[in-house]
Amino acid sequence: MKIDPKKTMALITARGGSKSIPLKNIVPVCGRPLIEYSCFALQKANTVDRIICSTDSKKIADVCKRNNIEIIDRPPHLSGDLVNSIDVVINVANTLYDIEGSVSEIILLIQPTSIFINSQHIDQTVNALKNNPEAKSSQTVVKVPHQFHAYNQRMMSEDSKDICFAFLKERIKGYSKQTKPTFYTYGNLIVTRTLPLLEEKTLFARPSIPIEIPFYYSYDLDSQDDIELAELMINNNLVEIN
Repeated sequence: MKIDPKKTMALITARGGSKSIPLKNIVPVCGRPLIEYSCFALQKANTVDRIICSTDSKKIADVCKRNNIEIIDRPPHLSGDLVNSIDVVINVANTLYDIEGSVSEIILLIQPTSIFINSQHIDQTVNALKNNPEAKSSQTVVKVPHQFHAYNQRMMSEDSKDICFAFLKERIKGYSKQTKPTFYTYGNLIVTRTLPLLEEKTLFARPSIPIEIPFYYSYDLDSQDDIELAELMINNNLVEIN
């Protein structure tokens, strides 16, 4: 596959079939469709050359077009609840190659439910990958809060009459905040070189550079309660948005 060197493409994945909230990706948050927060952040970033949305929804496509975002129609077999994001990204890369004969060297995966992604984190994560030719990807991460640490998690019996630690042996050693290893979870952004993406069929090809961001920025919106909390965070300036 021909790679367009030093070019960076952002891909927003936004299907229309959300079950938790109908058309969740364009649900209003503080008066704006959810997906616009991603659009604005990408447009303000200095490291993004092109922005594309993969969607199966005309309503989502119309919002993106209004914000000068390119659209690639998502085929029906990639629009279900259990479709893996990697398959959508590969589909877009192959579609662009078929139409244009080349693909950008670097691809960003953007999910609109990560509402607090911002241009600063985008540029930091892209530049980290660009400046390290040995790395195959980079990603934002956040420290797992102590109460959510894997060693604190429990599993309930099928009859709901008993509960126990999921990782009992590890819990014995990591019984306090000081004795547990520091764990991280996904932040709000993954950036990958296109060739490792296609060859290894993963968004997280290694070496993968971690970019730690503040916990609030990893907020993911899924339910109606999440919308209300996001609006509180915005209105109280707990996050900086574009």
